[in-house]
Amino acid sequence: MYKLSGMVILLCLMAFPALAGYKGPSAEVIAKSAIEALKAKDDTRLELTGYIVKSLGDEKYLFRDGTGEATVEIDDSLWRGIEVSDTTKVALLGEVDDDWFGNEIEIEQINLIAE
Repeated sequence: MYKLSGMVILLCLMAFPALAGYKGPSAEVIAKSAIEALKAKDDTRLELTGYIVKSLGDEKYLFRDGTGEATVEIDDSLWRGIEVSDTTKVALLGEVDDDWFGNEIEIEQINLIAE
């Protein structure tokens, strides 16, 4: 019985360090503007804040911030009932995908910004 209890405790202690990890700032590059996102390398994370000003069809939208405009791709499933207009400020999270025709900005999450 003591052996079994000792084994369980030992296994728990061995698994504990696997749960810990570094939670501070990283060296990961994050594009924060439309212009940065258009120039970024493949798989660069992005956090854009601005306005979706136009639907371009086929899940593509024109995004505008203080630096310029960029075409972003937002899957229909991400909208989750969110309604925006060209005057609704949003935060878009996603990444840059380098394809044959240049950088494509793929959005993974949309958040409304209260003003």
